[in-house]
Amino acid sequence: MGIETMNFRRVIKWLFKFISYVALAIVAVIVIALFSFWIELGSDVTLPTPTGSFAVGRATFHWVDSLRVDSLSPQPLTKRELGVWIWYPASRMAADSVVAYDHADWESASDTQLGFALADLFWRDSRKIHPHSIKKGRISDKQAKYPIILMKSGIGTMAADYTTYAEDLASHGYVVVGSDAPYSTFRIVFPGGRVVERTAEGNPGEFEYFSEDRIRVLNRLLGIWTEDTRFVLNKLEQLNSAESSNQFFGRLDIQSVGVFGHSFGGATAAQFCLDEPRCKAGVDLDGAPYGSVIKNGIHKPFMFLLADHGGETDSVSVQIRTNIENIYDSWPQEHYWIRLQGAKHFNFSDRPLQTEIVTSRIFGATGSIGGRRGLEVSSSCLRTFFDRYLKGSPAASIRDLPGKYPEVRFERKLNE
Repeated sequence: MGIETMNFRRVIKWLFKFISYVALAIVAVIVIALFSFWIELGSDVTLPTPTGSFAVGRATFHWVDSLRVDSLSPQPLTKRELGVWIWYPASRMAADSVVAYDHADWESASDTQLGFALADLFWRDSRKIHPHSIKKGRISDKQAKYPIILMKSGIGTMAADYTTYAEDLASHGYVVVGSDAPYSTFRIVFPGGRVVERTAEGNPGEFEYFSEDRIRVLNRLLGIWTEDTRFVLNKLEQLNSAESSNQFFGRLDIQSVGVFGHSFGGATAAQFCLDEPRCKAGVDLDGAPYGSVIKNGIHKPFMFLLADHGGETDSVSVQIRTNIENIYDSWPQEHYWIRLQGAKHFNFSDRPLQTEIVTSRIFGATGSIGGRRGLEVSSSCLRTFFDRYLKGSPAASIRDLPGKYPEVRFERKLNE
């Protein structure tokens, strides 16, 4: 009995040592990981350089739709108001300085409201993200007019979260106009310091994917966001025709209007293309479609540029694919369905440059394509599509994209 007891104690002692070593190793890994996160997110990052020949200017506006009551506002009879961002081809001046990635008052509001949170360990301070757009740059005189591309972000994100796309398109001679959606965008700060937070009615994320409550909220939002996009286009028409000191007077090609959006912004782009005669072409970046466009389709050039969803067989994925097929088949001659191999949902935004890369990959927000490569390929797909359908460029061939980028996969045979 004595020998057996001694052996048992030795085993217990060894197990305690082993567990202690494992615990120390886990703690060491966590400390090293957090230190790595801190080093990565504490460093500055510059967005991908725009590939076009134009310098890029950026202007921001606060626009109020005096004809429309905001049904999402908790205050009755409040008019719908939007934060609007415009990126445009600019004439570079020697003294021009680069804009901040985000509005300074928005960043201050986040600092005050959030304080320190664990999530701060995995997100880069927007003041450390550096775009290329310049302040106060006048619209370039190299062309008489520039086509317009309307841009819609996903629920929760801001227009600024898609700066890479906006700057690249503007550098190729487009006026890109994004807008933030009150009560859906994570946080908006309006003039006077008014902070508008996201609400449950503006963000159906807590509902089951195809539940009645979620569909109800999303269909309601789709109508609001589509009207927001129409209102922005109407305001651009006013800027273009109102003879004043505004630099966009007479410089916008209202006959050449495209739209693209990410996630729910992609659903909005599809619905807007159906509803709005002025829209000539559109792109959905990894967004599940909603609304009447699923049944009615789109008889205009349209592209679905999607993440790598190959092999997904769950009921939600099957339903989304069926809805996309209904739209695609409505006019397959000039509809495109592209899968970006190795891309996940947030590869279609600046998020890979905003967040810690390992954590983002682990949680499936971004994929193996890599942040900069994903933005490079998707930017080229966007530019090629709009060059063809807004500029009529004969050299812009969507068919050639897989040859340039092996990650590009056509889900359906082209019928060009």
